[in-house]
Amino acid sequence: MKNILILFLCFFFSQPNHAHDQAPLIESSIDDPIELSKKIINEGADSWNEDAKQRILETYGSGNSAITANKNYILLESPSLVFDYFQGGFANSQELLSKDLFLKILNQAVNSPDIVSAEVAKASQEQSLKEYLLAYEIVKKFKDSNSLSNEDAIKFLENRFGYNKLSFAKNLTDASSENYNTVTDKKKSKKVISKINFIKKTYPSQIPLINALAELEEFYHLLQEANIGLTAYVPYNNFKNSVYKLNKQRISERIQWRSSLEIKYPTNGTVWIAPGPVDIEWTTSNMDESKNIKFFLTRDDVVVQELGVFKNNHFEKDVKLRKGLPAGNKYKIMGIELFPLNKYHIAKYATPYFTIKKEDKIPEEIIVEAPAEIVETPADVVEIPIEVKEVTVEPVPEPAKVVKKPATPIQKPIETIAVVEEEKKEIVVKEEVKIPNRTVFEGRKISYQKELVVDNEIITISLYDHGRADGDIVSIYLNGEQIVAKHILTYKKKSFEVKLNSNKSNDLFLYAHNLGNFPPNTVSIEIKDGSSAENIVLNSDLSSCEAVLINVKQ
Repeated sequence: MKNILILFLCFFFSQPNHAHDQAPLIESSIDDPIELSKKIINEGADSWNEDAKQRILETYGSGNSAITANKNYILLESPSLVFDYFQGGFANSQELLSKDLFLKILNQAVNSPDIVSAEVAKASQEQSLKEYLLAYEIVKKFKDSNSLSNEDAIKFLENRFGYNKLSFAKNLTDASSENYNTVTDKKKSKKVISKINFIKKTYPSQIPLINALAELEEFYHLLQEANIGLTAYVPYNNFKNSVYKLNKQRISERIQWRSSLEIKYPTNGTVWIAPGPVDIEWTTSNMDESKNIKFFLTRDDVVVQELGVFKNNHFEKDVKLRKGLPAGNKYKIMGIELFPLNKYHIAKYATPYFTIKKEDKIPEEIIVEAPAEIVETPADVVEIPIEVKEVTVEPVPEPAKVVKKPATPIQKPIETIAVVEEEKKEIVVKEEVKIPNRTVFEGRKISYQKELVVDNEIITISLYDHGRADGDIVSIYLNGEQIVAKHILTYKKKSFEVKLNSNKSNDLFLYAHNLGNFPPNTVSIEIKDGSSAENIVLNSDLSSCEAVLINVKQ
C-alpha cells in the first residue's frame, strides 16, 4: 500500500525541476519552520525573484486550470509512500475515485506505459506549477513586509518542492517510448490481470480512495514482480526515483510541524464543583495565537456541554458549567482546533477522567446559566436553511373548536383551527402547516444526504469504518430511537435488522461520541431490503450529524 499514495500525494504536494537552476533543497537540523523558510529563501534567492517566475511561466504555462491533466494520475507519481502520505495528514480518506477511471489507469500501466507516463507527467507538472506559484507569493509577501508567520512558513515549506519537480515532469513528458524493457515473467503477469479483474468485480462504481490506494500498492508490486508495463519503462522509473526523495522530505517535515494541542488542566484528580465557574489551561505547537479552539465537556464519552470557542491564548478563566450536571467521576474535556491549516489533520486532545461534584447549597450569585455561545462554523459545514411558513389565523367570532388531523409522512400531528361561520354554520379547516424533517438532535445539526426507497419494511443495515480504523465510536438512530449504541467502528461489518414505519419517511442518522484519530467520524452503511442493496457514507462530528431518509415503497 505504501507504493501508491504518492500518486495522490502529488496532487497535494508536487515539486519539479526547471529548465533553469534548481532551488537548493536544504536538509537542516533547524526545527523552527520560520527560520528554516528564511534560510531556504535567502540561499535560493534566484528561484524566487520575478525573472525566475517569468521563465517558469514561459516554460510550463500559466498555472491555471486550463490544463487538461487528470489529477488522479498522480497516484502513480511515487507509489511507495502511501502510508507515509496518510501519516503526514495529506490525504482525504473520504474521497471517492471512479472505478472506471481507476481500471483505466491500471490497464494503461500494463499495456501502455508511455501513455500513462505522459498523463502522470502532465498531472505532476500542473500541480507542481501551482505549488511553486503559491510558494512564490509567500516569498513576495515576506520580502515586502520582512515578516513571516508560522502558518505562511509551513505553507512555503510544503509547496517549495514544486520548483524542483517541474523539470522532472518535463523530462518524462519529452521521453522516448523506445526505452522499454520487455523482459517479462508470464506466470506472474497472470497475477496482474487477476488483480484487475478482482477490483472490477469487487467494488461499486465509486471506490473509497483509501481502498483504491491499498489495491494500487498490491497491483504495483505485482507489476514489479512480473517486470511488465510501467515498471519496465525506463523514463518512468527515472522520474519516480527523482521525485521520491522530494516527497519523502516533504512528508517528514509536515509530520514534524503538524499542529498539536494538549490540555494541562483539568487533569486526573481534578475535582470541579457544579454549577460554577472553572478554568481551562492548555498548550499548543505549530498553531498561531489567532487560531480558535473549541472545547467540550463529556460524560461517559458523550458530549454534555459545549464550553465555548476561545482564542489560542492557552488559558480561559471563569468558564460556566451548566446547571443540572450530575455528580460523577467520568468527565473529560475535549479540545479541537478550528479551521486548521491542514484540513486532513486537526489538532485535538481529550483529558483523562476527572470528577464533578455538586454543592448542597449553592449561593445565588454562583448559579448563573452559561451565556448563549457564538459558535464559529467551519468553512466546510453547510448550513441547511429551514423554510418557515407564516400562518395567519383570521379573527374568530365565536369560540374556536380544535380539531386534530392525522399525521402524514415526514409530518408531525399538528392542530388546526376550525372556524364556525355564523350564517352557513359550516366547518372550515385551515390548511395544515408541514413540519420539516428532524433538523436538530441534542443540539447537533442534522443534514440529509440522500433519500432511499426500499421494497420491504424489514431491512438489514450493516456498518463498518469508512477509511482507516482509528477508534471512531458512534451510535445509529432510526426515527430518533437508538438502534446501535456506542459501537467502535472497524473494518468488520456489524449487521442488524430493523423494522421501518411504512407510513412515513424514516430518518436514519449517525451520532459521533468521539472524533477518532482522523476526524470526522465516517461510517460506511449498507442497506439491504431483501432484493437489492444500497451503500452510503455518513459523516458526523461533535456538532453535526449526517442522515438519510428511507421510504417503504407503497
